[in-house]
Amino acid sequence: MIPRLRRYVLFILSLTLLLSLSALGSARAQTDQRCFPETNFCIAGRIRAFWEHNGGLPVFGYPTGPQQDTVIEDKSFQAQTFERNRLELHPENQSPYDVLLGRLGVDRLTQQGRNWFTFPKGQAQDGCRSFPAVGHTICGDILTAWHTNSLDLNGDGQTTEDENLALFGLPISELQTETIQGKEYQVQWFERARFELHPENQPPYNVLLGLLGNEIRETTPAFTPSPAPAVTATPMQTGTIVVTHAPGTVRRGNVATVSIRTTPGVTCDITVEYKSGPSRAQGLYPKQADSNGEVSWSWIVGTRTTPGSWPVIITCGNQTVNTEVTVP
Repeated sequence: MIPRLRRYVLFILSLTLLLSLSALGSARAQTDQRCFPETNFCIAGRIRAFWEHNGGLPVFGYPTGPQQDTVIEDKSFQAQTFERNRLELHPENQSPYDVLLGRLGVDRLTQQGRNWFTFPKGQAQDGCRSFPAVGHTICGDILTAWHTNSLDLNGDGQTTEDENLALFGLPISELQTETIQGKEYQVQWFERARFELHPENQPPYNVLLGLLGNEIRETTPAFTPSPAPAVTATPMQTGTIVVTHAPGTVRRGNVATVSIRTTPGVTCDITVEYKSGPSRAQGLYPKQADSNGEVSWSWIVGTRTTPGSWPVIITCGNQTVNTEVTVP
């Protein structure tokens, strides 16, 4: 009887330990979540870390949906929508580029049927920041707000223009008057945001980011799937990379831009071989070629960059092409 009793006691102890570990795992999973009663959605894991580390509520807003599979440019990713943006998980990339931001400024203008390439261009002005690559200028309170917020890509807690660019993208309009929810505001569009002037508020709340995530979600018609036609799948091959716009000569402190055309849907990466060693140029990360096979990157050439002609290496799938940026 004694051996049986011992086995029974050991069984009870083992079962108790397993239940305790399961409860601990469940508690940890719950602890990892941060929930918002304002919208009844939670954030967790890598998306929560990114949200909290890069501006939180003022920059991204509250979550407006769960983390879930989302089709973006004909590919499925885990993503989560927020009031002001969309965070996408890209585990194929190294941190911090494993979380990418949606281009909601461009997406919203496209949804409205507006071609931002036709927006009036600006001119260089004292006290403003000009971007010759796109022909637009940031000034005043919007420039202050643009400089104040950024992605912390290198973990040093400092704000650089490359990191401002990574968060908001390039300006794609000048300051202009638009009607939003029945009221007129002075606004400026960026690739990933819309800055709005609210002079009725005290700084820093006199500049707010538009609720582009909400606007896109509320305007997008309900999707009704239709039967897909029968097709024979053809494996996609990575084609030749063609540089359609080379960086050329770019003075320190200005924006360098490179554009290519390749196979639609393929993932492309870029590296700049500066004298100090290979650099991904803060704010750049792997991108997917769009439905036309086009990819473009823009970055700010640092003020401490050594003059010279530096190779720019672009890789798409198993293909590589080189161009260069010259810093006078």
